[in-house]
Amino acid sequence: MKRYLIYYLTIVYSISFWSCQPSLQRPNVYLITDFGASKDTTVAQTKYIQLAIDEAFHSGGGCVIIPPGVYVTGTLKLKSNVTLEVLAGAELRGSSDLADYTPMLWGHNVDRQPYHLILADSAENIEIRGQGVINGNGPAFWEPHNPANNPQWIKAKQKKVSPMVEIHACKNVIIKDITLKTGGGWTLHLFNSDAITISGAKILNHLFSPNGDGIDISGCFDVAIQNCIIKTCDDAICLKTMGDTRECKRITVTNCIIECSCAALKIGNESFRNISQVTFSNCVVYNSSRAIGLYAEGGGTVEDVIISNIVCDSKTPLLYNRPIHISLLERKEKGGGIYGSMNLNDSSVFDNKGRQPKLRNILISNIIAKSEGRILITAEPGRMIENLTLRDIQMIYPFIEDPEPNVDKIKSAQFSPMNPDAKKARAAMVVENVKNLVVDNFSIQWPTDSIPEDWKFPVRIANGTFDTFKSDYSKIRPCEFHAMWLKNVQGGYIDAPMAFPSSGNMKKVESIGSQITIK
Repeated sequence: MKRYLIYYLTIVYSISFWSCQPSLQRPNVYLITDFGASKDTTVAQTKYIQLAIDEAFHSGGGCVIIPPGVYVTGTLKLKSNVTLEVLAGAELRGSSDLADYTPMLWGHNVDRQPYHLILADSAENIEIRGQGVINGNGPAFWEPHNPANNPQWIKAKQKKVSPMVEIHACKNVIIKDITLKTGGGWTLHLFNSDAITISGAKILNHLFSPNGDGIDISGCFDVAIQNCIIKTCDDAICLKTMGDTRECKRITVTNCIIECSCAALKIGNESFRNISQVTFSNCVVYNSSRAIGLYAEGGGTVEDVIISNIVCDSKTPLLYNRPIHISLLERKEKGGGIYGSMNLNDSSVFDNKGRQPKLRNILISNIIAKSEGRILITAEPGRMIENLTLRDIQMIYPFIEDPEPNVDKIKSAQFSPMNPDAKKARAAMVVENVKNLVVDNFSIQWPTDSIPEDWKFPVRIANGTFDTFKSDYSKIRPCEFHAMWLKNVQGGYIDAPMAFPSSGNMKKVESIGSQITIK
């Protein structure tokens, strides 16, 4: 018996020993310094790091180690069965010279450019991990700006490294524990890929970086994102289906903490293929203009989406923040713009076959939102959002922002441009053109004391313009709000005994051309 116990303890010790050892002591490990890489930050180490990746690939797979220190590099191509591990104290830093990056050939636009720091193309069983940093050196690709003038949208140079990490047509991908820092534009792009897990990652960008998306998921199946910390400008986590992607399906995001100047948890605006079977849950979102944004604006259908257990605030220096924004409309762009040089009249690119955008079967529940703005839900005239449920939503107002004074100056396509009445409606929840709406246990806490100092931004900016705006904080309520404003809502019910208007002069529900049961 004693012999078996000693044998058992030996096995346990061996497993524990190897699991706790540095990656350098594991078999099939390729240390980049063994291939000639050095910490000379004046010279790109691309060819030496790529030699290590290629050797691991040709040997049937292995782990390429980035040891402590700073290593400057251009485009690195990750290949099948290869893990890229950036150890604690190590940094892969993107070169500031665009000549160090290998341009790709597939279609691109201002955000999806041909230049990437890390590229995986048609690879399987790949992993990017470690306690170190992959630094995109984003400011090298931005126009000069004065931080003292913040808030301001930083402008990018015409050519930049974006997306910083591009996962294209890959399968079985793990991104774990790594810090991705400040690319030239988009940070991490998952493009037409399957079976992806992102866990414990940190994405840390400038809060006004140009189009500095955190994670973009374009035409992917089976993606799980969990336990991540994201601080960025533009969209933090965004699902898309563009002209050159497949549909997007089976996506989960959970247990994330997000600080984001624009939209934190987002679907669209690009939705030219279907997006379905999506869950966002158990997240904290702060300093975000829009915690939740759902935009069906192409030829695809956005459906079967559940969003739950979100705590958020909109304490950010932007105009007309809205903790939840849902929009259905058809985009009219032709040529240029976000689609770059793609020919929108080429059926092989979009192939919508007369389809119209649809948005339906959406369930949003257990939300606490602290905001000066409104929940805004609209479909353009002639369209209807279908089967929308909002349950257990609590709105807390530090003060009320009047939507009327500057709303017509907002040029962003992400601000319900086809619904002028809704854009100006004074209510905590604004809904236009919905079929089958359920609002259950919606409650509002109106401001009763002074405006908190940290909500008094001297200057505010807005999407779609570089103009600045000054808000009037002399009154905690520059106007009064209805609890809800409805226009052309057909079917469903409202059961919200704790949703009171902000004053006795306003209505609980202001209804225009709607047929809905109010309990």
